[in-house]
Amino acid sequence: MDKVVIAGVFDFVNFYVCKALLDKGIEVRGVQFELEENEDILDEKRLEIGRNANFTELSIGDLRMNSNEKETLILSIYDLYMRYKEDFLLYENLINMVKWERIVIFVPSLFLNNVDDIETKTVALDIIKRTKGMNKNIQLLYLPTIFGPWQPDTFVFQHSILVGLNREKEFKGLREETNDALYIEDTVESIIEIIENKQPGRYLLQSGKKNQWGSCAAFLQISEQISNERKVEIIEENDLAKLTVKSSVPISIALTKQIEHTHRLYS
Repeated sequence: MDKVVIAGVFDFVNFYVCKALLDKGIEVRGVQFELEENEDILDEKRLEIGRNANFTELSIGDLRMNSNEKETLILSIYDLYMRYKEDFLLYENLINMVKWERIVIFVPSLFLNNVDDIETKTVALDIIKRTKGMNKNIQLLYLPTIFGPWQPDTFVFQHSILVGLNREKEFKGLREETNDALYIEDTVESIIEIIENKQPGRYLLQSGKKNQWGSCAAFLQISEQISNERKVEIIEENDLAKLTVKSSVPISIALTKQIEHTHRLYS
């Protein structure tokens, strides 16, 4: 894997994946969607990776003009869905833009069960179905709640931190599952391992710990009632590989990093 295109490169999970790939010397071309982003936050993220010679930021128009069939496309439905931006998938058909060598898609793990918002789920599932029909070399990575620095404020953890700073926005509602939670820096290591093994298939990343989301919520003093709101039972399927993400630090340290980063960002 020498070249990668990341669609939505400055979104939460994608941003960490981009940095990890650049650290490995892989050439990354990143497209950022126009989703009414906070320009200050985008500038901070550009500073973190913009100096890397292997990184190029381009528009969707640039990508149409200059595509390469030997590139891997990474698309995070997870990031778009968690930020209530999944409608973007209806307007920009990146999947059909070129015959990609391989496609990697991040998907919310709650899609493995019957979620309430069927309409929005259907948009994403239709994209996945069409992708499978066009490209057999596809990896689907199902992710639970991911937390850590840069977590969007549409997640309960980040919203609660911003409430403490009197910086919160109106909370749109709970979309994340409240069973499991993974620290972003641990998660990205597992994601890169899966991408590098190049084996097509479906992968569910999990902590291997009981009620990990609830433990994180308790540390942040979030109501236990909220933690019971969106517990989902993952449907067992034969073609779904379950992978346990190794934890590098206790959740107290991981969440403290997120809190300190948020304070620094909004100070």
